[in-house]
Parts: sequence; structure tokens; C-alpha cells
Amino acid sequence: RPTLDFNFAAEKKLDPRITYSRTGPASFVNEFGKVVKVGHNVPRFDHDPVTRECKGLLIEESRTNYCRSSSDLSNLWSAGGGSYAIDSAITNPDGTVGAHYHTGAELYHTMDLSGASTNTIRISMWVKERSGQSGNMDIQIYEQVSGSVLNIGGPGFNPATGVLTASSHSSNERVVEYPNGWYRIAFTMTAQTANFTASSRLDLQAAEHYVWGIQVEIGAFETSFIPTSGSTVTRGADTTFIDGDDFTDFYNQPEGTIVSSHSLLDNIPATHNVYTYQVAPNSGTSEAPFRLIDRNGAYGNTLVATSITNNAIVAFFKASGDPVTPANKKMKVAFAIKTNDFAASFNGGTVVTDTSGTVSQTNDHLAIGYYKPSPQAYLNGHIQRLMYYPRRLSNTQLQNLSS
Repeated sequence: RPTLDFNFAAEKKLDPRITYSRTGPASFVNEFGKVVKVGHNVPRFDHDPVTRECKGLLIEESRTNYCRSSSDLSNLWSAGGGSYAIDSAITNPDGTVGAHYHTGAELYHTMDLSGASTNTIRISMWVKERSGQSGNMDIQIYEQVSGSVLNIGGPGFNPATGVLTASSHSSNERVVEYPNGWYRIAFTMTAQTANFTASSRLDLQAAEHYVWGIQVEIGAFETSFIPTSGSTVTRGADTTFIDGDDFTDFYNQPEGTIVSSHSLLDNIPATHNVYTYQVAPNSGTSEAPFRLIDRNGAYGNTLVATSITNNAIVAFFKASGDPVTPANKKMKVAFAIKTNDFAASFNGGTVVTDTSGTVSQTNDHLAIGYYKPSPQAYLNGHIQRLMYYPRRLSNTQLQNLSS
């Protein structure tokens, strides 16, 4: 029997042996499709907003929301030939009542992006159709407005059709449906002359639809909503591990098997390194009998299981095909180690083996959803289930458990 069996998707809680920490406010989607805001050190068990299925334990890297007033257009938003209004009959995605919308020609928010030193930003927000309005609400991005004004445009979104229309400088547009007519839209904007500046600006123009949860972050993909109400806010990374006596009680140094079911956030590029698990000593990276990597630029767009002893890879297994794209984003893997007897099965596929190499036996922690030594890399996804067996299971068992 396994000495660890964490069914995060079913139980929606952490075992007391797990140490979890995260700084700053954060959010997740509950079983009713509602966006729930939580404080620091609260683990998040996320759900699909439409099917309401629990996706599992959410693990994300640290991000900052540079939109200083994410849902209140009366605070730090300025009139550019327009203003704002509130409809007290509309419920927002987080359950609060009173939906904001811009009025007139435009309403804008100035963001200081100078410290980020970036020429790309990821923008997301929730939008809902407003009665009497038709067509696109336009999102205009200004690379800078001090000195020479540089308006690089932006996409338009029509909540009646759910279509986000790309612009010449936007990319990777996404639309996700939420309850009660809300959509979360996301897109990347690229500066055209240099990095974004201290006077970069986001404008709401054209059709006056409801908006909520506006987020501007640095990264190739959007993450969960980070609420702000007057200043930029940083959500720390989700750090989850087992060490000390809790580790030595379940872990068998000479041999063992890890079984995982997990998935990635949508639209994570193949060049963005993400790690699911690592068993290793705290002292460094030279030993790691279990290391699961979901995406790494060196290995391509696939799932990899490796075992490292004395700073050398002694077993390397790579899933066939492309199991980490949205078309097949839930991955199951069973990975077994024993000296001269390594094996793995991905998504119930044929077991791959390696019959040479020794197993590292100086380990003292299990990092769940991230790579612990610096620089750290995080899953950016959900873990549905994690099991650990203190034996090298048979090939038949590996295939069955990963099916």
C-alpha cells in the first residue's frame, strides 16, 4: 500500500504532514464558479468555472498585478472624455454586488511598469455584456504617454458573441466563460520601441460593458486573479513540501514509486520550465532520485521523469507525443526507482525501463509542485492526486496506475 496518498481533488484539504506557505492575497474558483479571494498561507483548491469539477491543488509562481485598482473604476482611474458608473443590480464574479463600467469616450489607468523592465505584458479581465450596449469594448494600451505618446492599440471584446478580436500588437488571445454571462479575457501586448515605461496606460473605450478583476502581469500566460485596491500587489509562489520526520517516516531511500495526476494552466509555452515533484537533499541539486518536469526548453513540449545521482542523470524517461497541450492537459505518470531497475509509464502507455544506475540515498524532502533549490521553478497548474509507494512496483502496476 502507498505510504502517501493525497487525493487533493476529492478531499480539498492538505494532509498535516505537508508544509504550505504563500505570501500575499490570492484567489481561486470554488465549486459554484465563484472567484474567491483569500489571504496569505491559504492553500487553494481550484475548480472549472463551467463544469464545476475540482481541478485539484493550485500551484503557481509569484506574480504582481500592476493594475493598482483592479475592480473599482472610481479609484485611480482617470477620465479621458468619459467617466465611470456602477450598476447596483449586477453581481460580480466574486459575488459582490455593483458592477463597474466606463462611460463616454474613455477611462484610463496609468501603470508604472518601469521597474519591470519588460516589453511584453499579459492583460486579463472579466467582461459582461451591458444591456443597451452592443459591439466591442476596446482595450487600448499606451506604451508611454509622457514625452512622445505611443498608442500601440489593443484588442476588442464583444461579450454578446464571446469573440476577442486581435490587434496588430496583441497575441495569444484567450476567452474563458464564467457563470452569469461573465467572460475572462486575456491577451499579450508587445511594446514597439522599447520597454514599457512609468507612464504606460490601459484605456477602456467604445462599448460600455461591465468589467471586473483587471490584471496586468509580467509573463507569457495569465495566472489567477490578484486583487488590488490602491497599489500594486504581489502574490507569492505556492511553496508545498514534506521534510523532517514526516519525510523519513514515509520515504524509503533505496527504492520507491511516485504516481501523479496533474495538469498545467492553459497556454504555458514549451520554453517555460515547470516542475511537478522533486525528492532531493536540501543542500543542493546534485541528488534527486525523483524529478518530474512537465515542460523544459531543453526537452521540448513533453513530460519527463529523471533520476539524478552524484550530479549525473542515471535514468531519463520522456513521454511520447505531446501530452501537455490543452487537448490532453491532464497527465498521469507512474515513476519507479531502484538501483539498476528504473521504469516509468505515462498516461497508461508502454512501460519504459533503464537497467543501469544507482539510486541517490541522501534525501530529506519532497517538494510538491516545484523545484526547491534556487532558481526555483513551479508547476503553474493543478495536482489532482499524489501517491508514493516505498517499493519499486511491477511494470504492470505502473501501467495500470497511470491509466
